[in-house]
Amino acid sequence: MELIKITEHQGQRVVSARELYQFLELKEDFTSWCKSMFEYGFEIGVDYAELVFTQKGKNSKRGRPKKDYAFTIDTAKEVSFLQWSEKGIQAREYFFEMEELDKKANTA
Repeated sequence: MELIKITEHQGQRVVSARELYQFLELKEDFTSWCKSMFEYGFEIGVDYAELVFTQKGKNSKRGRPKKDYAFTIDTAKEVSFLQWSEKGIQAREYFFEMEELDKKANTA
């Protein structure tokens, strides 16, 4: 069962920070939450990558650029751990399970 979509970015398995944020059902706005998470010492290019995409409105042909971040699985686990919530525990356990499945698949 996929709780949070895991994709690849530059050869590494990653999670969208926006999708993790939504799963965690946080009250704080996304930008403030990311800034507070980055204060824990995560490094761009190591722990996450910055992504920019265009989101178009309903009545607009042009869109506004929005930021997202591709968290490595280790970073997503740590961020989930920092949330101190039931959703944070669920996310962290999910990432551990996905890692175990990857290990089993790579040794088979």
